[in-house]
Amino acid sequence: MYNKVIKSILIATLAIGVSVSTVSSAEAASIVMWGKTELKLGQIGKVTILENTPLVKLNSDGSLTTVRTLKPGEEFRVYSYRSNHGGLYGVGGGSFVKKDNKAKYETPSKSKLALLKEISENPEPTPQPSKPNVEEGLEVISGAPSSFKNCTALKEHYPDGVKKGHPAYASKHDRDKDGWACEPSWR
Repeated sequence: MYNKVIKSILIATLAIGVSVSTVSSAEAASIVMWGKTELKLGQIGKVTILENTPLVKLNSDGSLTTVRTLKPGEEFRVYSYRSNHGGLYGVGGGSFVKKDNKAKYETPSKSKLALLKEISENPEPTPQPSKPNVEEGLEVISGAPSSFKNCTALKEHYPDGVKKGHPAYASKHDRDKDGWACEPSWR
């Protein structure tokens, strides 16, 4: 008897572990990680900061302005490359990192790019939240107040009344105590 109980507990624990790992794998399968950064469409590489280095903006006259100092270990996606100023890696938002020995540039592997392409071409469907409809008495009208002095005022916004659980529901408007406030006589 004792062995059967232990076996049952072990099987249940194993089943829970497998189901949790399956969910985690499904969530992880929708993104492609590359080091500490997620690989994105349009990305041509990444730059890892090796020493303090400036993040710069390229001005209209061609000069550079420092935005802030980047710290060692930080990683940034690279979306473009410009050859002026000895080389500038475009990291998005109009910002650049200078090409020098303070920053290490890498390109993604072909297998990571292929995986990213496959995921982007075959996205998993996103579940749509259910929206209560008028018949359910739970639809909330944007801009409508959430409390009303009487049923006449409530029916200006909700002509069919509202169900218990709706922000505008008040028990004082539910005379027959059926869970509907200010419902028409046909309901």
